[in-house]
Amino acid sequence: MLTILSGGTGTPKLIQGFSRLLKPEDFAVIANTGEDTIVSDLQVCPDIDTVMYTLAGIVDEDKWYGIRGDTFFCHEMLKRLGQAELLRIGDRDRATILYRTTMLKQGKKLSEVTREMCEKLGVHTNVLPMTNDKVQTLIHTEAGPLPFHEFLIARGASDKVLGVSFEGTENAKPAPGVIEALQTAKLILIGPSNPVTSIGPILAIREIREFLTQNRDKVLAVSPIIGRKPVSGPAGILMQGVGQEVTPRGVAQMYRDVAASILIDENDDQFAQSIMELGMRVMFADLMMPDHAARVKLARAILQLPLADIKLPTV
Repeated sequence: MLTILSGGTGTPKLIQGFSRLLKPEDFAVIANTGEDTIVSDLQVCPDIDTVMYTLAGIVDEDKWYGIRGDTFFCHEMLKRLGQAELLRIGDRDRATILYRTTMLKQGKKLSEVTREMCEKLGVHTNVLPMTNDKVQTLIHTEAGPLPFHEFLIARGASDKVLGVSFEGTENAKPAPGVIEALQTAKLILIGPSNPVTSIGPILAIREIREFLTQNRDKVLAVSPIIGRKPVSGPAGILMQGVGQEVTPRGVAQMYRDVAASILIDENDDQFAQSIMELGMRVMFADLMMPDHAARVKLARAILQLPLADIKLPTV
């Protein structure tokens, strides 16, 4: 059993690779909800949806957000009527979000709705929100605290980052099934998502962090930083904002308490010694995932690591 902690970009690419190698029931995904937001009174869960769409085979692989080939008639009409939306939501994607919002208003929990939506989309892997409780990632800047999407999209990540907080995590509980997925896993993988705002909210939930700390020998982190740059997104700006160097060592520093091992790019051996001095094992692979073949290759390499101990089935 493999359990993956995921944000919404880098890790879903790797999840796509695992989906080609493992049976759906042989892995689970715990998705970040710290970036969830309300758009036009609809509950948007970007990271859950990207994972779900990836496993359903319909994700837009150009953006790793939304549904491939979607149209935007509703978004454009709302704009024409004077209701601008911060996120550009496609029509089919909006239907998913509308369904979720309706079910939540009827009293269902996010984990229940996610399970139902996965079933309806033919996704048999266990996709779990990190919590059913409200958690909001706030980026603290000289302009004040900003919700993640306002910082990234509305303001183009142009504000100097002074810190990051996860409002609500002090009282948030893991969603049903989350701890069980961690307990039954032979390998827990912290995916190559932004360590600050994609993985950070998951680790900020006390019970999740405590479990990983107590079981760090079966936790492997995959670096989203190659050399001194993130593969994509604002990870570099955010890591600097929380006082970490933008290197694989900086990633290791953030995960050292919850992961005993880290996978870094095969060309980043210059960081190995300093990472080992943090008390972590260092492993190497080609971390670039430009296409399906590369994603499967990396997933296979992870499953063949000595600490994984996961047999590859014929699927």
